[in-house]
Amino acid sequence: MEKKISKVRTTVDIIVVLVLLLGGAACFAAPSTGMMILGGTLILAGIIVFFIMKSGYKLEGEDGVFKKEEHFFPDARFDVIYSEISAGRMISSFKDEDKAIVVRLDLYRNKANGKVFGHLFKYVPYDYVEKVPLIQLQ
Repeated sequence: MEKKISKVRTTVDIIVVLVLLLGGAACFAAPSTGMMILGGTLILAGIIVFFIMKSGYKLEGEDGVFKKEEHFFPDARFDVIYSEISAGRMISSFKDEDKAIVVRLDLYRNKANGKVFGHLFKYVPYDYVEKVPLIQLQ
């Protein structure tokens, strides 16, 4: 069964929005016209950020919020990475490279429970095609 991935708000996202809204309200309450304009701008920014900012990921059937990491590798390493990820093992010996990026590895980590999930993609012109579905890594 394939797990569905959805973006969710984290505590940090909510704190950023509250700081913008409260700071904007404090500035808006000031008697100066310039501060009122700044306050209105901060309140507007807080509202926009509330609707846009979602930095966490929720995996269907898993507890907690995950953080996403993207790693890119050249095509020459695809076979090794594919065999490791397909077997459910973590890859820690490879470093990202900037040249000939063809392989993308998405890792979803949850620090609270220590779970890591991996998703492997290979670049086909104009799109990344899934090669290994989302699986738990050890």
